[in-house]
Amino acid sequence: MNETKAAPTLKRFKMPHVLAFLFCMTLVVVALTWIIPAGEYARETVKTELGTQSRVVPGSYHAVPPAPQQVWKVVPATVKGFQNAASMIFMVLFCGAAIHILEKTGTVHVLFRAFTQKMQGKEQTAIFAVMLLMSIGGATGAFANTALALIPLGVLLSRSMGFDNTVGFGMVYLGAFAGFNVGWGNIFTVGIAQNIAQIPQFSGLWVRALFHAINLVLVYFLVAAYAKKVRKDPTRSLNYEAGMAPSDILGADDRESEQQKLTWRQICCALITLVGFGSIVWGSVSWGWGVPDYSAAFLGMALLIGLVGGLGVDGTADAFAKGCASMIVGAFVIGIARAISVVMVDGKIIDSIVHYLSEPISHYGPIVGANLMFYANTLINLFVPSGSGQAVAVMPLMVPLADLAGITRQVAVQAFQFGDGFSNCIYPTSSVLMSALALAGIPFQKYLKWFLPLLLLQTVLASVALTILQAIGWN
Repeated sequence: MNETKAAPTLKRFKMPHVLAFLFCMTLVVVALTWIIPAGEYARETVKTELGTQSRVVPGSYHAVPPAPQQVWKVVPATVKGFQNAASMIFMVLFCGAAIHILEKTGTVHVLFRAFTQKMQGKEQTAIFAVMLLMSIGGATGAFANTALALIPLGVLLSRSMGFDNTVGFGMVYLGAFAGFNVGWGNIFTVGIAQNIAQIPQFSGLWVRALFHAINLVLVYFLVAAYAKKVRKDPTRSLNYEAGMAPSDILGADDRESEQQKLTWRQICCALITLVGFGSIVWGSVSWGWGVPDYSAAFLGMALLIGLVGGLGVDGTADAFAKGCASMIVGAFVIGIARAISVVMVDGKIIDSIVHYLSEPISHYGPIVGANLMFYANTLINLFVPSGSGQAVAVMPLMVPLADLAGITRQVAVQAFQFGDGFSNCIYPTSSVLMSALALAGIPFQKYLKWFLPLLLLQTVLASVALTILQAIGWN
């Protein structure tokens, strides 16, 4: 009698929990502090039209005493990361509280039902309209961190149309960064880079406007295709977890039900919300508001909406606590992600990474050098996720390298912008991205798998664009 042995089953690789993943990344960076030599650039303070900037002095890189980090330093680094990211963490918690309280008053349900009844059959148009608006704000630099504050509204709008949280995230965050990442009027990236490169401010606008249009179309098709897929099969949602019912993932599609009227309390809550979000946008553009100001605005909105909406003192407090609780994992993600940069700073390897990545650029021809400049900036953005911070740290090095390699300064600026831009939507060291994912309840592991193909396409197209621009001597 022949016996057949069952073939051994291979276990599918499963991405670890995002907190475990980030903790492992911190350990990897600790190991790098033992491998990469410590070094620093000298810096000088320069007054420009854009204000005072601290710039790297080209050719000033020098070794400094090594500062390798021990494994046990990860724990205090994590605590320091939470301290450094406190304002971002509080913003996420208070934002979650404000939106939860607003939902408890019933205001969102009534308002968004009316909207979806009018947009019945035109959902894809609504998605594109929101993304277009957000991308214009991103391209001008108005919507960067500000996009975080608008994600809860995008999520509520998405669910009111019968989609999931991820579509709301896509409309707001990916819409804003479709413009920000190639922004023709972004003072924080291209503005600073062109200033350092000593070329006319916002020159090359029409070329960058074309990049903006192409990038917006690519990102829109990603979000629109995802929305259709999830509407057909809710289990394919990035927000899906085993055991969830479709109603837990997708918003209620009750457009055929009778329209309710807003009560006077709900009207007041809607006005408070409108004024609150309006003040965040206006304050960011006109008064230089930052994340701590957003936190204060959300806290004020949460308290006012709860009390005016009729929840009472105890009801408001209870809803506030539950809203914060729904955001706690996301808040932890932000703190642990910030610990990675703490280890790099303490280990004195950030400047070394920039130095070693920029060195090969001058040894090749201008076309290859322009592409290497793009890839170097993409990697540097993992360690220096701030666009303006990367501009003042990297461009003083890239400009003389570009001159030596025969790369036009305009192309050098574009290589920086592509490198800093596209990876904003993928790197876990970006506290803005991780905060946005937390607000939408999207696991980073699932998001990475979904968005990575588009990033690869953007990378290929960016290389093609840089090759063409350098070949024609774009300046």
